[in-house]
Amino acid sequence: MAVDAQWTPDRRTIETLVTLEVESYLKGALGGTVQFRVPGGTLGRFRSIVVGAPEFAVDDRVVVFLGARGPSVPYVLGFSQGVFRIVRSGDGSTWLVTPPAILPSAAGTVAIVRGDPSRRPLPLSDFEQRVRALAGGAR
Repeated sequence: MAVDAQWTPDRRTIETLVTLEVESYLKGALGGTVQFRVPGGTLGRFRSIVVGAPEFAVDDRVVVFLGARGPSVPYVLGFSQGVFRIVRSGDGSTWLVTPPAILPSAAGTVAIVRGDPSRRPLPLSDFEQRVRALAGGAR
C-alpha cells in the first residue's frame, strides 16, 4: 500500500492518493493494484482534515467500496462508511471485518442501535459471501 498526499489542481486543498495491492474483488476488477483518492491529508507543514473522510496507513488491510464518474481516479463511496478494516482474531486463526458490517436483513427494516452488543466483527469469508450475494455476483 502507498499513501501519497498531493495538492489538488487548484492548489486550494490537499487530497491523498491511496494505492492498494488487490487480493481479490467482490465485484468487477480493476487489475492487480487499484488507486483511489480521498480528501484531506498532510503535505509538509500543511494538514487538511475532512470530517468523515477515511485515513489510511501503509500497513492497513482493508475492504473498500469504490465509485467513479467517467474516466477518473475512483473515490471511496460514503467516505468512512465505504471502508472496512481487516484484523486478525484474538487467536490469530481468522481475519475479521471491523467495524461490524450492518448488512440488509431478509426480515425487512431493522433498527440500528449504537453499541448494540449483538454486532460483532464478522469473519472476512462471511462478509465476502454476503456482499457478493447482495451485489448479485455470487460465486
